[in-house]
Amino acid sequence: MSSDATDLPSGVQLDIQLLWHIGQEPEGYTVARHWIHYLYCDDDAGAAVLEAGARAGWWAVRRVAPEYHGIVAERSDLVVNPDSVFAARQFFEALAASVPGGDYDGWEAQTG
Repeated sequence: MSSDATDLPSGVQLDIQLLWHIGQEPEGYTVARHWIHYLYCDDDAGAAVLEAGARAGWWAVRRVAPEYHGIVAERSDLVVNPDSVFAARQFFEALAASVPGGDYDGWEAQTG
């Protein structure tokens, strides 16, 4: 049975694509980057749980626009590499799963 990247969940496929782009840069996986993650949920109470959980993980947090429920979590002191991306995806997916309608919508990182 063969396996390729298309067999992976879509979020992991995007992780691989973003990591490839980061790896192509001269500093690649060796420097800390501004790293942003997006999480959404059904209501304000869930957003409060997301906010507290992300802050407990040492992420700076801001709420998204009031008509949407969720947070933006960011740090600038971490190297973005395959290991850190795997750990962050596990952390944020578990956090999102802890609230009604929770959704981890992925990440972006500073490049160039």
